[in-house]
Amino acid sequence: MSTTRALQLFQLLRQGAVLLISILLAKSSLSTAEIGAYEMLLYIGTITSFFWVNGLLQAMPPVYGKLNEEDRQDFFYNNFLVFSALAAILFLILFIGKPLMIPLLTGFPTLPNYDLFCLYLLLNLPAFPVEYVYLLRKRAWSIVWWGVFSFGAQILVLAAPLWLGYGIRASFWGLVVLGAVRWLWTAGLVLSIGRAVWRPDIIRLYLAFASPLVLNVVISNFILLFDNWLVGWWYRDEAVFAVFRYGAREFPLAQALATALGVAIIPRLSEAFHPGLDDLRNMSRKLFHLLFPLTIALLFLTKPLFPLVFNPDFAASAPLFNIYLLMVASRVLLPNSIVLAKGEPRIIFLVGLTELATKIILGFVFIHFWGLAGVAWSAVLSFWVEKILLIIYLQKRHKIAIKQWLDLKWYGLYCILLLVAFLWTNA
Repeated sequence: MSTTRALQLFQLLRQGAVLLISILLAKSSLSTAEIGAYEMLLYIGTITSFFWVNGLLQAMPPVYGKLNEEDRQDFFYNNFLVFSALAAILFLILFIGKPLMIPLLTGFPTLPNYDLFCLYLLLNLPAFPVEYVYLLRKRAWSIVWWGVFSFGAQILVLAAPLWLGYGIRASFWGLVVLGAVRWLWTAGLVLSIGRAVWRPDIIRLYLAFASPLVLNVVISNFILLFDNWLVGWWYRDEAVFAVFRYGAREFPLAQALATALGVAIIPRLSEAFHPGLDDLRNMSRKLFHLLFPLTIALLFLTKPLFPLVFNPDFAASAPLFNIYLLMVASRVLLPNSIVLAKGEPRIIFLVGLTELATKIILGFVFIHFWGLAGVAWSAVLSFWVEKILLIIYLQKRHKIAIKQWLDLKWYGLYCILLLVAFLWTNA
């Protein structure tokens, strides 16, 4: 198995776990308001950690490629120190600042199980680089088994206490134990393949390269997280927030496979740029043949399936999900990977600023006129801004035509079919 396939499978396991947990929670004895409180905690964890975690992860392959073999051994340990230190800082901010952070981030005065969730973040966040360590060491099957363990255990510790009648607090204790196991595994892994040597020079190089990527992730994910804040602030209703959260998600398969391809293609583009463009074109075309037909089929199935898969309270989430399904058309475009392979993360950050401004303006305007559906449409439209501007940049700055890395005929055909299916199912 190639590392590209392994990383795609890992992302599928991640997205599948998220979806299955959502289903199990909806089918449990928890009320919609209790599920909304759980989603609020996930939202807090995401908005306070996703930007720096993903920015640092994106920087790992290009920084690793710049180092000699000896420095590479030291890189993994120092990377673990960076993640652990940032997780500890975040824990202190969230835990000590609890009376301020909860109202600021959610609009609610308090949330149950907040303290346990903070402890889970402290232990779990340093384990996020594990799949990238395996990727860089070319250990494809280790990526897969790590995903099976991590996400299988996450489903188990969350769902089992609920179905056994112990309540949601027991589930959070299970998450804390799982976080501790993941932290110990990560520490053992980096010590087994590298040296426990403090290297401030490597840390400075790593953080300098990662900084614009972190800022870009701040912007790109704030665009999606802003939706959650806007809905919570506008409606101030846990049940409405839960309905939105269950509908406001991309097609998990599309997000997983496109993200994994975007990460895995960067080393190939860095090693041999023009053959890498051909590989990107061919592999993305294969994604089209899989993702577009499945997305079109989902458009016809979501409305009857949502009440069955979750519960009748979430029937209103189906139209929102259908709008978010349209994001597959922009998700499969990967100009970001080409720009990163060119060593230009700064332009991604600058483009992201434009995308952010678009999202904020459209979000406030659309929610006023169209409610939750308006929030969904603002996300879909603003996500296109990044893709279009990066495509224009590659064409103008590097003379890289879109047809060099994208099969325009297949892409155009599938986009037309997707739009027709959406209009048909929402007529």
